[in-house]
Amino acid sequence: MRNRFKNKYFRLWLTLFLVGVALITFHYVISNMGDISGAINTIGNILFPFLLGGVLAYLLCPVYNFTLKFTYNHSLSMFKTRRRTLNFARIMGSIASILILCFVVGGVLWMIIPELIRSISNIIESAPASLNKIRALIELELSKGSLSFAEKSIRDALNQLQYKVVSWSKEGIVDSLDIYIQKITEGVLFTFKTILNVLVSVIVAVYLLNGKELFLAQSKKIVIAKFSEETRNKIFDFFTFTNKTFGGFINGKIIDSIIIGILTYITMNIIGLPYPLLISAIIGITNIIPFFGPFIGAIPSAIIILTVDPLQAVYFALMILVIQQLDGNVIGPKILGGTVGLPSFWIMFAIIIGGGLFGFIGMVLGVPVFAVIYYYFRRHIVAKLDEKNMPSDTKAYQNYDKYDIKKEDLI
Repeated sequence: MRNRFKNKYFRLWLTLFLVGVALITFHYVISNMGDISGAINTIGNILFPFLLGGVLAYLLCPVYNFTLKFTYNHSLSMFKTRRRTLNFARIMGSIASILILCFVVGGVLWMIIPELIRSISNIIESAPASLNKIRALIELELSKGSLSFAEKSIRDALNQLQYKVVSWSKEGIVDSLDIYIQKITEGVLFTFKTILNVLVSVIVAVYLLNGKELFLAQSKKIVIAKFSEETRNKIFDFFTFTNKTFGGFINGKIIDSIIIGILTYITMNIIGLPYPLLISAIIGITNIIPFFGPFIGAIPSAIIILTVDPLQAVYFALMILVIQQLDGNVIGPKILGGTVGLPSFWIMFAIIIGGGLFGFIGMVLGVPVFAVIYYYFRRHIVAKLDEKNMPSDTKAYQNYDKYDIKKEDLI
């Protein structure tokens, strides 16, 4: 068999066969993309409680570890054996983690949801009047002749928009009792399914928190049994670096977003801008997305304020500009440090690709995922260059001769 692989014709036909199989597989995937996408969505829905449980366990791990360590060290005299002490500490760690989760989620719902409902109701009620103001302003400019271009199109668009907003605010989203009942039924089923998924996720998170040492030990045992010392050291190094990158980035972005949300709320109240809680919630949540997050949150927020007062929208834009400069140059670097180690271009690239494939979650997690890929690819390139006794610094390969600039002058 080994001699066959040395035969160039055999290798040629084997290559052609593999290429043919790859093309057929690619054609099948493209032709059945809808079925495959549906299967992936079904699998994702089934695994969602486990994925959410894993995320909750990861986020609650610091709380669990601190509580377990504190309880174990302060309750050794209460039990006859250390095993019982450890079991008690695990129970207290689980209770503390669940209480923190309930406190955070309950606090957010208690503080934000009622205000969000009031703010959205006010926006809906004031939308027709706000559109009348905007229309009157544009009509005034049109009468002066300063906006003479596309005059008829502007008037028609305003009339149509005003009619739709007024109709929607008076009649509501649904048009008939049958649709209303159907929406209620779907809402009840969705709520029940969501609550069930959350409960299962919490149970999974508790199991993962209490059994993480066992899971890690089992994984370590398998790796040691199946791989050589050099390979397993690389595997352990990979997971250590990945955990450090993900943990530092996610925890840092959560803390950073909370600070930005609170800072936005305080500043809006000082300036006297409308809907401070609604806007600060939008800004804080979207700030989790790197690079594009401030723009994604600021644009709809400015539009909401614009419906109340155009001048206040200008104040809001200036406020966000100052806050984001403060975040980008002071708060963000202090909290995140160099957790990802990616240039700005690759951060933007990771967000676009991750968001296009997996939506909001992809935009958030795309950066740490790409950071891990970037780190190991860069390390591989550096190792190959070292083998060839070539410099690993990128500046050594830059060339500015076409600009009549010497590279030495830029050092």
